[in-house]
Amino acid sequence: MRLAYIINNLLFVVPCILLLLLVFWDQLKTPTLLRIVTGASVFLAGSFLGTYVYFIFESPAQHLVISVVFMFSGVLILDSACKYNFWQSLFIISVIKSYSEDVRFLSLDFYFLFTGTLPKEAVLEISFITTVFTVLTFPAIWWFYRNFLRPALDYTVSLSVWKWVFIIPVSNNAVYTAAMSMEASGGRYLGRGFIIIPPLWVLLTFATYGILLKMMIDVSKNAVLRENLHLSEVQIAAQQKQMELLQRSIQKTDGFRHDLRHHFLAMEGFLKDEDMEGMKRYVRQSASLFPTQSIQVYCESLAVNSLLSYYLEQAEREHADISCSVSLEKKLPIPDAELCIIVGNLLENAVEAHRRMESQERFLDVKLSMPSGSILLIQVCNNYEGTVQKMQDGTFLSSKRKDQKGIGISSVLSISEKYNGIVRIEYQEQIFKISVIISQNP
Repeated sequence: MRLAYIINNLLFVVPCILLLLLVFWDQLKTPTLLRIVTGASVFLAGSFLGTYVYFIFESPAQHLVISVVFMFSGVLILDSACKYNFWQSLFIISVIKSYSEDVRFLSLDFYFLFTGTLPKEAVLEISFITTVFTVLTFPAIWWFYRNFLRPALDYTVSLSVWKWVFIIPVSNNAVYTAAMSMEASGGRYLGRGFIIIPPLWVLLTFATYGILLKMMIDVSKNAVLRENLHLSEVQIAAQQKQMELLQRSIQKTDGFRHDLRHHFLAMEGFLKDEDMEGMKRYVRQSASLFPTQSIQVYCESLAVNSLLSYYLEQAEREHADISCSVSLEKKLPIPDAELCIIVGNLLENAVEAHRRMESQERFLDVKLSMPSGSILLIQVCNNYEGTVQKMQDGTFLSSKRKDQKGIGISSVLSISEKYNGIVRIEYQEQIFKISVIISQNP
């Protein structure tokens, strides 16, 4: 294999490996130096083997098969080393492969601009041009991956979408290999108009990727917003119910105050007659007329108190054995709205778990406390039936929506991360326990 082939192959593979490490380092299962070197070496060896086999055969169909085999070998390597699922790994590899192919395409275009021909084999001039284009475009492509590809992978609520969207970059790779490979055509059908084709192709491919990824990010964010809106609606309903209970309590109190003078006159009559037995009997009868406290007060925050009352009432309807301990100071480490998101999501998940249970033995243990003025502890423990589905990256799948991430848990993790908090999730023997510790200093 000539030096130009080796250099061109390195320029094709090395930027891919570097991008993977820079963008997805924290998603590697065990990012040890030995594993990274081994995976990169296998990927590089596969690339050299693919290049060697590529030039043995000549037809575009054979080139396409070789390209697909090489791409899937890279997918398998990434899937074994990364926390993303297979379909996400396929999308990552196919998009990164598009980048290397586009750099090579632009390099051929630049060479054609000055020579008017395309080389039938690798030449060092192409290697030099490819090096320059790689250095110039690498910062932009790294930015694109960090701000579009990575968020789309992390934020996507519906995982089933990755079983379909990979078709776009894979088709792009196939078209490039089968119909636009300059080696396959040898430049026999090219005219001066070829100069504008590579830039338009690059613009089309990455504009398509950008629009697709942006749509996926926006759809996922809208799903989170809908979940938070649902929680806000629950909170408003809970507060309205509390206000209705308060209003009824006030009306009862007003009625009793109106009749209080008559009660005093009646008791005065018993005292004048020195009828102590009648007095006792009247007092016992009148005691039942006093308004009872129908509003449970857990803390001073109206929003948190309403939310607790609402979901604990829901748990009572599911015949759950409830234990609730709340000890909060007036000044909380986080805003009421964010605390309600955490508490509301955790309690809603617990109640939903109880509704799916066939057994009548249900329990819910809720604790909110502040060990110090700047630390907030939230703990919710409940039993459940079935299995807890968890992905390799630690993401929990929703029990209500198939192949979708649990939005509630994700929201809790997001708020906790914002305040440098700690979230501990334990599930064993059909008991699910989540503890959240948040500090005041964000």
